[in-house]
Amino acid sequence: MCTNGRRDVCCAVVGRPVAAGLAEEFGEAVWESTHLGGHRFAPTGLLLPSGYAYGGLDVERGRVLLGSEGVVVQGCRGRSTWSAPGQVAELAVRESVGVVGSGELVVRSVVAGGGGWSVEVGHVDGRVWRVAVAERELGVRPASCGAAPTPVVAHVVTGIR
Repeated sequence: MCTNGRRDVCCAVVGRPVAAGLAEEFGEAVWESTHLGGHRFAPTGLLLPSGYAYGGLDVERGRVLLGSEGVVVQGCRGRSTWSAPGQVAELAVRESVGVVGSGELVVRSVVAGGGGWSVEVGHVDGRVWRVAVAERELGVRPASCGAAPTPVVAHVVTGIR
């Protein structure tokens, strides 16, 4: 769990209680860490060794993640291995076909062009998907606790073949 209050107070204010609550149940499997990125999604966590990042965590959602045998798509911000367009594409394929295992999908390529990205996602069984990803403005919200609202831009999937 990110609990770094120097980078963003949200992480300390909301992350520390979640980390403490999970540590009561899961002990040394729960660590407090410095900046993980995405503090507007605080509290944020990173599952190791898979490298999947999650936002908007609470103790119950953390309990689900720590007890899961695979990747939980809800609240997942992506796998730290992939670029931002790759993360969005991989999660979209995962959700679309119901893939659970963290090692089943691989982002094979990310090619920029035409105002977005074409991402190739492969399954270990040989299936391949091409995913179109674009940036979209998703409205206005604060980037952190107490900050003024600013426009939010996110990567979104516009198609899967």
